[in-house]
Amino acid sequence: MKKINLNFKYNLKIAIFTLSALFFLYLLYLSVPSLYDTGRVQKVLYNKILKEFQLNLSLSSNITYRILPLPHFHVQDSKIFQIKSDVSTEIGQVKNLKIFVSQNSFFKEDNINIKKLVLSEANFFFTKDNLDFINNLLNNKFSKKKILVKKSKAFLNDKSDDTIFIYSLKNLKYFKNFKDNSKFLFTEGSIFKVPVKFQWSKKIDSKSTTSIFKAKNLDIDFTNKGEFLEIESIYENNLNILSNNLKTKYIFDKNEKTISVISEKSLIKNTPISYKGLIELSPFNFNFDVTAKDIDLNQLLKNQLLFNEIINSNIFSNKNLNGLIIIKTDKLYNNKIFDNGYIYLNLQEGNLNFDKSILSRKNKFQLTLANSTFFNEDANLVLEGKLEFDIFDIDEFYKIFPVPKKIKFKKKFKKINFEFSYNFIDAAIAINKISFINEKNNIQKSKALDNFVEDNYENRYTYSNPIFFKNFMKKALISYLDEG
Repeated sequence: MKKINLNFKYNLKIAIFTLSALFFLYLLYLSVPSLYDTGRVQKVLYNKILKEFQLNLSLSSNITYRILPLPHFHVQDSKIFQIKSDVSTEIGQVKNLKIFVSQNSFFKEDNINIKKLVLSEANFFFTKDNLDFINNLLNNKFSKKKILVKKSKAFLNDKSDDTIFIYSLKNLKYFKNFKDNSKFLFTEGSIFKVPVKFQWSKKIDSKSTTSIFKAKNLDIDFTNKGEFLEIESIYENNLNILSNNLKTKYIFDKNEKTISVISEKSLIKNTPISYKGLIELSPFNFNFDVTAKDIDLNQLLKNQLLFNEIINSNIFSNKNLNGLIIIKTDKLYNNKIFDNGYIYLNLQEGNLNFDKSILSRKNKFQLTLANSTFFNEDANLVLEGKLEFDIFDIDEFYKIFPVPKKIKFKKKFKKINFEFSYNFIDAAIAINKISFINEKNNIQKSKALDNFVEDNYENRYTYSNPIFFKNFMKKALISYLDEG
C-alpha cells in the first residue's frame, strides 16, 4: 500500500514538472518576437499590411511586443496615407495600433503571419478629393483577416479645411465573411451626438450589395439593395423617416449615363404618393413627376425655417444644376377655395423658383404663380412674385368672396393679378399690388384700389388664417367695383 502511494506521488511530481517545463518552453517560444530587430519588424509589418489589407500604414519605430491577451505588436503614433497620381496625402493618424499575429512560426521575422488589426484612438480626415479612398477600399479584394477600429473619429472637411461634421466611431468591423462569401463592414457611432449604426455587405460572386442604416433617436432607417449587371445597376431603397416611408427603385444606365427612378407605393404622413423621374448625369439634369393623394399646404408651410436654411446655404448655387419637379394632387387638405393643384419646383442654372405652380377648382377658377424670385431682406429669405387669378365662373367666385348685390356687376373682369412678397420667417404674405383684367385682357386702372392696397401694405396674411385674407379681398373688390 505504501509503495503504491510513493509511486503515485512520484508520477505526480513528474507530471507537474513536465507540464511546468512545457509551459515555460511555450512562454519562451511566445517571447521570441521580442528579440526581433525593430527596424526589420517595422518593414515586414508595413509590407504585409499593404499587401493583405491594401492599407498604406506608415508605422513608427515605437513598436513593442506583448503576449497578453494574445500575441501582438503594439505600435504607437502610426499614420495612414493615400497615394494618388504619385502624390501622398495623409488621411489618418492612429495613436494605438495592435497587430495580432499567428503563433505558427516565431523563429523568423519574415514569417510573421498577421491575424487581425485593431486601431484605437485614431483620427481620419476626409475631403471631397479623397473620399474615393473609401470607395477603393470597399472595391478592393478584402482580406479574410479582420480590421477593427475603436474609440476613433472621422472628420469630413471642406476645401478650406473647415470641419463639416464629425463621425465619432465607437466600433468598426471590416473583413471577408466566408459563411456567405461576402465583404462585410459594420460601424457604430454618432453624428452630431446622434447614435447611428451602418452595415454594408457585398456578395463576391454576384456583386450584389446591401446597406442598412439606423438612427434610432431620429426615427430614421433605410435599407438599400443593389444588383450590378453588365450595363445596368439596379437598386431598391426603403427609407423610413418619422411616419414617412419611401420605397424607391432606381436604375443606373452606364451607357446612357442616366438614373431612372420610380416609386409606386410610398407614404408621406400616411398619404399615398408615387413618383417617377429621370436624372441625366452628363450634363446634369433631372425631371420628376410626383403624385400625392392629398397635400396639406399648411403643413408644408410650417417648415419655412428649414426651407429658409436650405436656400441660404447656397446648396443650389451651382450653375450646372438644372431640373424640374412637378407635384400633383387632386385634393388639397383643409382648403375651401381650391381642390387640386400642381406645384412646380424649377431649378435653372442654380436658381430656384416655383413658376407655373397652380391651385385650382375645376372649371371655376385657377391661381397661377409667375415670375417668382428669392432674395434676402435683413437676413430673412423672401419670395417675390406674381399671382394670376383666372376666373371661369364669376358666380362661384362671388360665393367665396361675397360683395353687396348692388355693385356686384358694375364692372366685369375675368382675371385678377397680385404682386406679392412672402417672408419665410413668419410665413406671411404681403400684397404689394392688385390689378383687375377685363375680358379684352386690358388692365383696369383704379385709384381707389391702389389707395386701398397702399393703406393696407403693412398687413400680412397667412395660409392658416384664410378669414383675414377673405375680408381683405372683399374690401379690395368693393374699392374697385364701387369706384366711379
